[in-house]
Amino acid sequence: MFGGSLLQTLSRSLRFRNNLISAKSKSNQELKLGSLASLYRFFVQQPSTLLLGPNKNVKWQEFLIKLGTELNIIGIAMTQQCNRVAAQRLRRAYQIILLYQRIYGEQLLQQKIKSGVHLGRRPLLALLSAAFFQWEKERVTDEQLEKCWEDIAEVQSLMEISHKTSKEISGVAANFAERQDWECVVNKENFKIWRRLVPDTDLYQYKVYGVFTDIPPRAFYNTQVDLAYWKDWDKNTMEVKIIERDNQTASEVIHWVYRFPYPMYPRDYVYVRRCKADAATNKMIITARATEHPNCPQTDTCVRIETYCSQMVIKPHTTFDENGFYYVMTYFDDPQTNFPPMCYNWLASTGVHEFLEKVHRAALKKHQRSIEVSSRKESGTDSLYPSMAHQ
Repeated sequence: MFGGSLLQTLSRSLRFRNNLISAKSKSNQELKLGSLASLYRFFVQQPSTLLLGPNKNVKWQEFLIKLGTELNIIGIAMTQQCNRVAAQRLRRAYQIILLYQRIYGEQLLQQKIKSGVHLGRRPLLALLSAAFFQWEKERVTDEQLEKCWEDIAEVQSLMEISHKTSKEISGVAANFAERQDWECVVNKENFKIWRRLVPDTDLYQYKVYGVFTDIPPRAFYNTQVDLAYWKDWDKNTMEVKIIERDNQTASEVIHWVYRFPYPMYPRDYVYVRRCKADAATNKMIITARATEHPNCPQTDTCVRIETYCSQMVIKPHTTFDENGFYYVMTYFDDPQTNFPPMCYNWLASTGVHEFLEKVHRAALKKHQRSIEVSSRKESGTDSLYPSMAHQ
């Protein structure tokens, strides 16, 4: 169709050339007469008549309509072609990602993309996941939540080992300790810390056991779950907020900005958290792990912590509202500092203890305040706390 229009245009141009030659002889006669009026009519009025002939306005409108239709057809064809090319490239890119995922594994693939492939200043992985957050992949499932409960049994085995001499250690406990490579670094009556080296790094993962008898489990739990209260008791927290929530599991994406000592940059965490207090089994669980979210891109003002995981199990001695409980926490992160590994590991082991004591003091303060408010009420039968969060 486009070729036919081109031939028609060439044919019209040839007719215009012949008409122009014929008109040129006539114009010579008019020029000899020196008629300016005839010269004006030749240059202004004659060309459209010579090109289109009679009924020039009608033919001109038909030409414009036909030209617009053909241009629309060309545009649609080009759009379809571009869509096919884009779809092929996306399909090939997806096939390449699946291939390298099978070869290298998901963790190594993400590291390679982040470290080696960049578009401008944004990593390719961020561009691939910028459309939406995949809750199907990132949510904390019920099975993962229940798996946290296994920490209690592990810590009980470690505590049995720490209470015995080398001759008294049973074969089962010894095999467990050897297999897990846990080392006891703090051994107090109501507070213990174990650590083990993370493979292929100079950093340690920590497992903590602690007991508090002066506050109820609910206060300790709510102090950590309530982000609005977080900045009140942790002055190093510059910002903490919920980015997105999963309605199916009550998992949450949280952005946490933490102040580091000067002159180091603040660290920011983007992680998926799920909390659950189960009165039927009389236990509380808080678990979190690092993730990426399109609404929290990396900035130049903070150092993003990309490796982080934490889980805590709280077990009351009696009930959620009576004083006394013990907890088990497993924790690891890579703060991306330039400290020597030995120096950082020492800071980490002491920092875990200080953080938990800070949570304890904040929970005790909140609990005492609730008691004071409760005592002012005439009935005195109201609950000390609002309804349990994250049931």
